[in-house]
Amino acid sequence: MIRTGLLVVGGGPVGLSAALLAHRFGLSCVLVERRPEVAPHPKARGVRNRAMELFRLWGVEERLLAGAPHRPHNGFVYCESLSGQEYGRSPAPPESSEHSPTGDSRVPQDHLEGVLRAELAGLRGVEARFGVELRSFAQDATGVTADLHDPASGEDTRIRADFMIAADGVASGVRGRLGVAMAGDQLGYWQSVFWNGDISRLTEHRTAIQYLTAPAAGGSAQGFVTVAPVDGKERWITFRMLPEGTARPGALTDEAARELVTTAVGAPAQEIEIVGTATYLVAAQVAERYRDGRVFLAGDAAHAFPPTGGFGLNTGVQDVHNLVWKLALVLQGAAPPALLDTYEEERRPIAASNARWSTANADRFASVWQRIRAGEALDDVLAGQRAHVGSLGRDLGFRYLSGALIPDGGQGEAIPASYAPSSTPGVRAPHVWITSEGRRCSTLDLFDTAFTLISRSRDWCADATAAATACGVPLRTCLAGTDGFAVAEDTFEAAYGLGGDGAVLVRPDGHVAWRTRRPPAQAEPGLREVFQRVLGVPG
Repeated sequence: MIRTGLLVVGGGPVGLSAALLAHRFGLSCVLVERRPEVAPHPKARGVRNRAMELFRLWGVEERLLAGAPHRPHNGFVYCESLSGQEYGRSPAPPESSEHSPTGDSRVPQDHLEGVLRAELAGLRGVEARFGVELRSFAQDATGVTADLHDPASGEDTRIRADFMIAADGVASGVRGRLGVAMAGDQLGYWQSVFWNGDISRLTEHRTAIQYLTAPAAGGSAQGFVTVAPVDGKERWITFRMLPEGTARPGALTDEAARELVTTAVGAPAQEIEIVGTATYLVAAQVAERYRDGRVFLAGDAAHAFPPTGGFGLNTGVQDVHNLVWKLALVLQGAAPPALLDTYEEERRPIAASNARWSTANADRFASVWQRIRAGEALDDVLAGQRAHVGSLGRDLGFRYLSGALIPDGGQGEAIPASYAPSSTPGVRAPHVWITSEGRRCSTLDLFDTAFTLISRSRDWCADATAAATACGVPLRTCLAGTDGFAVAEDTFEAAYGLGGDGAVLVRPDGHVAWRTRRPPAQAEPGLREVFQRVLGVPG
C-alpha cells in the first residue's frame, strides 16, 4: 500500500494545480488521471488575471504565454458568417491593469495542461499517474483508502491518503459516490467542433475572442453558431447551443461537423481539418456541500458554469489555492480540523455568484441576437458586454465575508462591480510594486507558503514572530520602508491604509486575514489570539 498526504483525483488544470500546491507546501501527493495524454479538444480558452498571478508565482507564466494568441482587438464580432455581413463588434478586453503584475490571456486549456504536467514531472514528493483510474474509495476517521487500476498494464494499486481532493470534472464520479447533489439549473446541450484551417483572411483585420454567426432573418432558433480562435492562427472551435428541452443528442458526424463549420465561415473551406467533436450539458450549478469528511470537491466537481464568462477553470484554480494551505497546516498540527470547514464557507458563495454571472452573460448574447433579428440598433447591448470581458472587480476584488479571517467592519461587497485596492479582511491583498534587496517585485510575490505580516513598526514584526512561533505557524515579516521592502509611500498607503503604526496579516493564499491601524500596545486582539481565531483554535 502506498501512503501519501494528499490524493488528487483528476488531472485537469485544477487537479494539476492542487498537486503543484501540495509540493510547495511540503505535502506528499499522488495525482491520478484516467487520460494518458492531454485531451486534444481544448475546452477553456482563457486564464483570468488572478489565476495568471498564481501561475506567475509558481513560475509557469512565460511558458503559458508562449502558447497563447495575441490580445484580440475586439471582444465579440457578430456577423452573418465570417465572410458575410457584419452586424457589430463589442469592446475589446481591457489592457493589463495597474492593479496586477500580470494580466489575463487567451491560453487554451490543452496548452495549460501540457505546461502544468511538465512542471509536475520530477517534483520530489509528487507522483502523477496518468492513464490510471480510481476504482473505489472509502474513508474513516483518519484517512481515505483508494483502489486504482491501470488499464494499460492491468496493475491494481491501493493508496492510503490523509485527505483526498476530487477534481474529476462536472460529471464527478467521486461526487456521485458521496451522494452530493448539485443545486441550480441545467441550461441545455451544446455541441462543439475542434478544427484546423487557415481563415486568416477573414479574421486578421478584426481579431476577437469569438465570432458569433447567424442569418439576420429566418435563422435557427438556437441563435448563434460561433467560431472561436484557439491559437489565433489555425486552430479553432465552433460550437452551437441546441434549443432548450432538446434531449441529449448523439455525437456529431464528421459530415455534420464540417457543415456546421463551413456554414459559420461562409466560404469554401477545403483546407478545414476536423480534429474532434464534443457534446456536453451546460449548467449553472453548485454542489450542495464541498466537503464530506476527508474528501473535498474542487473545480467543476464542485460547480458548473456556462462557458460565457471564462470563470470555470479560474474559479477552480482558486478553489485549491484556498484549500491546500489549510490542509498543510492541519497535517502539520498547527491548526485544528475545523479550519477545513472554512473552505466551503469561503469558496461556495463565490461559485454561486459566478454561476449567476455566467448565466447573465449568456442572456447578453441572446439580447444581441434579438436585436439583430428585429433589425434594431445594437450600440447599447454591445456596450453592455464590457461587463462580460472587463470583470476585474469579480476577478481581483472578490471577498470572503467570513471564514479564516477576522472581519473588522470594513466596507466592501462579496463581488464588487469594479475593483479598488483594499486591505479589508477577506480580500486579495493589493498589488504594489516594491523593491526588495535591490530587486523589483510585487507584494503578491510575498504571499506564497506562509502567513505574511506587513507593517512599518518593528514592534509589530517582533510580536508577530513571537506569536507565530508559539502557534507553530510559518510567518514572513516585512518591515515597510526598509531595504527589504522599499515602497512608494503614497501608493502603498492608498492600497493598504495602515498609517504609521498599523499592520496587516496576509494568509498563504494572498487574502487578508486581519488588519489594524493601532500600535501593538493598543491593538485588540493580540497577534497570538489573531492566529488562533483565524485557524479556528478552540477557546
